[in-house]
Amino acid sequence: KNIRLNDFEYKSGYAYFITICTKNRIEHFLNQDIARLAEDSIEFRISKNEISVICYCIMPDHIHLLLSLNEEYEHDLSTWVSSFKRFISNQVKAKFGIADFWHINYFDHIVRSDESLENIAEYILNNPVRKNMVEDWRDYPYSKIKIK
Repeated sequence: KNIRLNDFEYKSGYAYFITICTKNRIEHFLNQDIARLAEDSIEFRISKNEISVICYCIMPDHIHLLLSLNEEYEHDLSTWVSSFKRFISNQVKAKFGIADFWHINYFDHIVRSDESLENIAEYILNNPVRKNMVEDWRDYPYSKIKIK
């Protein structure tokens, strides 16, 4: 089933709220080395000017990102997510012997207003609080604000 809008071009100029889950919601990111690998990959893609990230949170079995594709990045969101997932999959397989790392798809939401942007950022950052992992999102090592 295609969960993308058929008539929408998922490129720069929009903020996207995306969720990428591990296959079968296995909590691979409880392994700090794997969580750091994902975090490093996000930071690398920011440094390569592919994306601008407002915030992200790496939970045990999924990653939330609030981002926009930069104009310099010539591809669409699906291509970016595929590349991101493929890189992490290859690293995880090589370093930890884990194959079939990701759920085949991902979820996206096109952010349409500043109020929505703020609410989504709050939702993302407070995910570990809602899951009773920490009392304050700032105490969770993989919740980050990149653009304030």
